[in-house]
Amino acid sequence: MEIIPVIDVLGGKVVHARGGVRSQYPLLKSVLTTHCDPISVIRDLLAWQSFSTIYIADLDAILGLRQNTVLYQSLAEQFAQVIFFLDAGIHSKQSWQQLIDYSNIKPVIGSETLTDISWLSEPEIRQKGILSLDFQHGEFLGHQSLLEQPKLWADTIIAMNIDHIGAQSGPDVELLTALQKKALNSEVIASGGVRSEQDLLDLASRGIQRVLVASALHDGRISKASIEKFKLIKH
Repeated sequence: MEIIPVIDVLGGKVVHARGGVRSQYPLLKSVLTTHCDPISVIRDLLAWQSFSTIYIADLDAILGLRQNTVLYQSLAEQFAQVIFFLDAGIHSKQSWQQLIDYSNIKPVIGSETLTDISWLSEPEIRQKGILSLDFQHGEFLGHQSLLEQPKLWADTIIAMNIDHIGAQSGPDVELLTALQKKALNSEVIASGGVRSEQDLLDLASRGIQRVLVASALHDGRISKASIEKFKLIKH
C-alpha cells in the first residue's frame, strides 16, 4: 500500500484542510515541519520519508480564482524525482492540456469543477487521467450523469468525501465500496478520514492500494515505521 501525503495550498501557504469551508482553513501546524510555504513543507516531508507521490490541492484554483503556475513550475524543477497529483480546478479538456506538459505532474480532474464531461471518454484521458469523484453533505459534486456512467471514468479514480477530510471520522467505507463495485476497470484511491494504522489495515483488506493522508501524518498518528510497514502490504 502506498501512502500519499496531501498538501493543501491556499493563498500561497499550506493550510490544514478540515471539511467544507476551504476559504477558512487555518495554516498548517505539523510535527514534521515548522513551515507553511509549499516548497519548504515538501522538502521537510521528503527529508522525513522518501515519498514517491505527493498530492497537491491548489485551493485557489479549485475555488475559481487563479492557478499557482509559479508553484507548478517549482514542483517540476525542484522535485523531478516525485510524481505530483495536482488538483488545480480543471474544468475542460483545454485546462487539462495546459498542465500535462510538466513531466512529473499528473493533473487531477475533479468532478466538482468540471463543466464538460464528454471528453473523458477519450482513450488518452482514460489512460493518463486521474478522476476525482467528489462528494459533500451526502451529495455528488458534479454532473450526475458522470456518476452514473462508469465508462467515462479514468483508469485511476479518487473517492473524495470532503466531509471526512480532517474530521477524524474514519474513511467513508460505504462510498469506497459503492465506487469499487461500479469501477470494475479502474483503481480506486481512498481519500479522507484516515486516523490510524487500523484504518489503513481496513482499507488494505478492501483491496485499496493507495490512500491520500494529511492530518494523521502531520499530527504524528501515522509514523515513519507505519509507512514502511504498509509498503510491504500487497493484495
